[in-house]
Amino acid sequence: AAKKDYEATLKKPKQSGVKVSAGDRQEDSAHAALLTLQAELRTLEKHAGANEKISQQRRDLWKAESQFAVLEEAAQRRQLSAQEKSLLAHKDETLEYKRQLAALGDKVTYQERLNALAQQADKFAQQQRAKRAAIDAKSRGLTDRQAEREATEQRLKEQYGDNPLALNNVMSEQKKTWAAEDQLRGNWMAGLKSGWSEWEESATDSMSQVKSA
Repeated sequence: AAKKDYEATLKKPKQSGVKVSAGDRQEDSAHAALLTLQAELRTLEKHAGANEKISQQRRDLWKAESQFAVLEEAAQRRQLSAQEKSLLAHKDETLEYKRQLAALGDKVTYQERLNALAQQADKFAQQQRAKRAAIDAKSRGLTDRQAEREATEQRLKEQYGDNPLALNNVMSEQKKTWAAEDQLRGNWMAGLKSGWSEWEESATDSMSQVKSA
């Protein structure tokens, strides 16, 4: 009899854990998303400065807080699954970990913003120094083209000054370009002078013929 009872227990189906319906999952997910967005809106309203940035880690914290709030509310109206119970059991540790991540993420995001502003300031300063170089060149009686070239040299020195090899390469290429421009301009001027001379000779011949007549 004992053997039959044991065999009967083996044939009984194992009881499965609590299953959350698709409708409950969808409702909980939508509720969590709503809470997360509300938290982000409140933060944006408090920190409306142009330089305020929200780190991804801070957003992850809000999402976790919203998910736990939804789980705690769901526990009052339905039975939680084993996975949901496990998540709630580790709520405090999880949130503390994510708070630390959020604090660090905020610092990283803020520093990235400061670095970006510093780079913009450096770029602006380089542009102004190049402009002043052009102004100085004009004050020394140089042409617009010569002043522009001095400004370009100043800009390249600012940009590649930390790498002498790179600076030498870009300056060499730039000077080749200027030489080609000068050659083209020289050819154009030579052609213009030649054309003018031919016209002048032709006009002189015509005047001579008129006088002879």
